[in-house]
Amino acid sequence: MIYSNLLNLLFVLIINTIICSLCWANDSYEKFSYSKEFKEIPLVTNYNESLIGIIEITSLNKIFGKYNSLKLYKTKQHNIKAGAWMEGRLESEIKHIGNIERLLRSLDSPLKDSVFDYAKPSLPLIDETIKKASFEPMWFCEHLKKSYNKEGMYYQLYCIFPLGMFKYYFAMRLQKINDMHYYTAISSLNNLRFRNILDIADTFELK
Repeated sequence: MIYSNLLNLLFVLIINTIICSLCWANDSYEKFSYSKEFKEIPLVTNYNESLIGIIEITSLNKIFGKYNSLKLYKTKQHNIKAGAWMEGRLESEIKHIGNIERLLRSLDSPLKDSVFDYAKPSLPLIDETIKKASFEPMWFCEHLKKSYNKEGMYYQLYCIFPLGMFKYYFAMRLQKINDMHYYTAISSLNNLRFRNILDIADTFELK
């Protein structure tokens, strides 16, 4: 009788161990690798947003840091067609161009310095980009491409928006892992920093 009870107890313990192991296996988290030039904060989105914010990584620059960033989201949507979804999402993302335009024309803009007098005539060209982007944002983008990271295949859309003497570099990545879609938005105001942030995006993995 005692031997039978011990066997039953051992059986229960084994089953609980297996269940707990499965629970821990599913309790994964998203991770990127980056240098001390960047910081990571939680990405908060609106309740009604179709995307769930996870991580935002930005450079430490106080003025332009938020425009040199990586943002990672999960999507609540299913049966996504990558091309159509990313084109629709791009229409939401181009609002950041207007924010940059206001920054460049603000009283705190570095362009207000006399050293940049030669660049001021290029500011009206920003209006042309904003107007074009509002009606046809895909005009500034390459064709949708496939690439791979540690978690498998993802789709990427790469865009460059000219802003006078500056350029706004923007890339979108969409990746399905198990039953979840992950969306990454990568942006920068210079090509070197953009490449740095793309390298960070390449390190994406679930731990």
